[in-house]
Amino acid sequence: MRFPSYTARRRPRWGASLLAFGLIASLAGCDELLEVSNPNNLTGEDILKIAAADGLVNGALSGVARGYGQIMTSYSTVTDELEWVGSRDAFLEHDRGNLSSVFNEFTDSEFPFVAQGRWMADEAIRVLTLHAASTDPDSTLKTPENLGWAHFYRAISYSTIADMFDDFVITSDRAEAGPAVGEANMGQLYSDAITSLGTAITIGNAEGDGALVLAATAYRASVAHRQAIWNKVGTRPIDTSNNGLASSAAAVADANTALGLMASSDYKYEFVYSSGTITMSMGGWVNSRQEMRIGPTFATPDPSGPTFTVVSLTDIIDVTTVHPDLERFILAFSAAIDAPTMPVVTAREMHLIIAEDALAAGNTAGFTTAINNLRALDGLTPFSGQVSALALLIQSRQINLYLMGRRLSDLYRFGLTSSEWVAGSTAMTAPGTFLPITIVECRANENVGTSTTC
Repeated sequence: MRFPSYTARRRPRWGASLLAFGLIASLAGCDELLEVSNPNNLTGEDILKIAAADGLVNGALSGVARGYGQIMTSYSTVTDELEWVGSRDAFLEHDRGNLSSVFNEFTDSEFPFVAQGRWMADEAIRVLTLHAASTDPDSTLKTPENLGWAHFYRAISYSTIADMFDDFVITSDRAEAGPAVGEANMGQLYSDAITSLGTAITIGNAEGDGALVLAATAYRASVAHRQAIWNKVGTRPIDTSNNGLASSAAAVADANTALGLMASSDYKYEFVYSSGTITMSMGGWVNSRQEMRIGPTFATPDPSGPTFTVVSLTDIIDVTTVHPDLERFILAFSAAIDAPTMPVVTAREMHLIIAEDALAAGNTAGFTTAINNLRALDGLTPFSGQVSALALLIQSRQINLYLMGRRLSDLYRFGLTSSEWVAGSTAMTAPGTFLPITIVECRANENVGTSTTC
């Protein structure tokens, strides 16, 4: 199922005529041309009006989706999912595994978009919660389920920040600068996201919004599992016990529930970008400017230029078969140029969560059932012990979660590296390192500081 990141509604045809009439009337009553009022000026009080409620939620979706598409560029370049082939040294820095510089121009330019999306989601929740609690009939929410969607977008923002950053500033509000969360506390952002998702599910059930209940339940499974992964890699040194496997009973429960709610066996909640709504920078950098290309782990590089020739990663069991879903996704991503559709949570991830939990518990039968449910989506040969269960899980995550912001944690916890990382790089010498608070925040926020480490 797709949920477009639309940020504007079509203006009625008579809108221009009324605007012209209003301007004429204003000019007729003024002695000076410059005395006319700008009808587009909005105040803080205007944002609190009930008429702005749905627009705020729409803005939260757009802000979170834009930030997601921005930061995914740097994150994926650090991993083996993308490979630098262009001319911008800051991307080369990421590609080689050096990701902790606060001065990196691309992380620094992406950071504000992530922060804006986070703020918009929290602001939408604040305002809509006021209206939801109001006894004034003129302040009643016309679409109360939108408060649930705002919580859903907040959860995406918070969990993505926890996935990709070593530290972040959450409590800044307008001109009020907040303190950094602190590296040791970043795992709390997953808990905050889970709380918001619980609220979204409650609202969705109350309002009969099945799409919201499904998306929030599936995403809560994903967040709970990612929190279990963060508990292994988020605080150094990395916990490599039990082969790096993570498990969460809550994640498995939600994953099973979500699978039961899905009308499609290959369900996806996606951010849909377009030139008329929200574009995503990674598409531009990879497909238009060709600063990066699909990494050689996944596709064969084109020797004549900065692209790839074919998707080449074959299935670990069907060794002569290029993985069908990976090929579909990469070809669609490349064809979309500046506006590829990006998955946020999928049915495939639910199967992977269930499979990993079973493997972590030594439940071979449970792992086999779950991983074969996933493999059946692509018509692949069922697993029956042909390869290591751990190796199969690792590759299944690598393929089915491609460009979803899960890869770096997997590289760290499974003791893997990108072929582009160089000796002495941050990723090699300090596994578990993620992106930093960048210099744009360091210089603007007296609570963070201006040192190279913030």
